[in-house]
Amino acid sequence: MIRPAGGEDETTAMAQVTVFGGTGYLGREVVRQLAQAGTRRIRIAVRHPVPAGAAVGDDRIETVEADVTRPGSVRRALEGSDGAVNAVSLYLPTRTVGFEDIHVTGARNVASAAREVGAALVHVSGVGADAGSSQRYIRARGQGEQAVRAAHAGAVLVRPTVLFSAQGGLVEQVLRVLRRTRVFPLFGRGETRLQPVHRSDVARAIVELLGRNDVDECECGGPEVKPYRAFVEQIAAAAGIALHPLPVPFPAWHAVALLTERLPGAPLTRDQVALMRADKIAADGLTTLGIAPRSLDTALRGLSGTSPARG
Repeated sequence: MIRPAGGEDETTAMAQVTVFGGTGYLGREVVRQLAQAGTRRIRIAVRHPVPAGAAVGDDRIETVEADVTRPGSVRRALEGSDGAVNAVSLYLPTRTVGFEDIHVTGARNVASAAREVGAALVHVSGVGADAGSSQRYIRARGQGEQAVRAAHAGAVLVRPTVLFSAQGGLVEQVLRVLRRTRVFPLFGRGETRLQPVHRSDVARAIVELLGRNDVDECECGGPEVKPYRAFVEQIAAAAGIALHPLPVPFPAWHAVALLTERLPGAPLTRDQVALMRADKIAADGLTTLGIAPRSLDTALRGLSGTSPARG
């Protein structure tokens, strides 16, 4: 939303932006930064509305009922909006909702409705999205990007790598295991290279890109590229937790996932295992927007000396 005018930077707040997935891990930060940028009204489109404005003390924020798989509800949620963000994601399919429902059909519905009402659109996908992949999640993400492009020529695609923050994402995922056991099972030998990016940096990029017509895609990664194992060691050291890494071959993970993905809540799926096989490295998108990405250390301050939770 920050665009050059007359040779100088000028902040132009949109009148109304609808955020699909605005109650999620990334979406909540997008909403916060939209409010900080001066957006006059922010709609959080969710399947089950709650009084969002009251929760944050900001009457500019409202929730509306919308299901991305239902075109009519999407269109109603976008009425009067000049901007839209689709941050809806699904990592675990259910018996009634699959990856294609959310990442392809839902993405197309949001893009089509945004075009119809004349709203600028930022669609959040992910690094590595590939319409030709043999893996369901990765394929659906790639097909979703194609659907968005076909439905809304002006849409901007944002592709983050692995997200982190002090209270979530990669940091919380690793700590959750370390708090239960000192033996940390690695995906393979932990050699998959990652480029974790701070949630706030991705949210800022999304806000900056709303309404931009000179960018059609942006990959978002942090300043460090290291093997997964190195990041696990970094998080454990910051928390003062002794680490005992255990390499587990990918075929073993795949076999376990075949069983666990059928359980309620599916603690592990084959799609999650597949995601950890491929490096997650982004093109230099944040710095081209003038955003200096934060390192993982910024989210680890204050962890040292804390006692790991039990149970």
